[in-house]
Amino acid sequence: AALAETEVFTVTEQNVTEQFTDVLPCVGTADITITYNAVFHATQLDDGTYHLTGTLAGSFTAVADGVTYTGRFAQWFGENSNKKSFAATFTFHVVGSGSDGSTVNFQETAHFSVSAKGLALEFDKTKCT
Repeated sequence: AALAETEVFTVTEQNVTEQFTDVLPCVGTADITITYNAVFHATQLDDGTYHLTGTLAGSFTAVADGVTYTGRFAQWFGENSNKKSFAATFTFHVVGSGSDGSTVNFQETAHFSVSAKGLALEFDKTKCT
């Protein structure tokens, strides 16, 4: 019997810098600059089964309503799929401080899955402290 072909790849990025306007969680719309390192990994079998994961972590500077926020962030995601089921989970965490003495601490966990019987489960939990 022939063995299933497996494809595996990993991508690593270091000191990536991006600038954009988006929502700084718990604060509002901001002009944001992030610098991060990232690792993405995937494994796929020739039957379509796969596992995918990625991690990004780094620092940020964000300006919102005249306040400059600086801090750290981390993001992780993972997916698993086969012919019968699928599951994906995502986490995101931001911790920082503002030039006005304020702080930002945000956590998010989201999940979506479909069982072999077609039952779906999903949630997205966020928390600002």
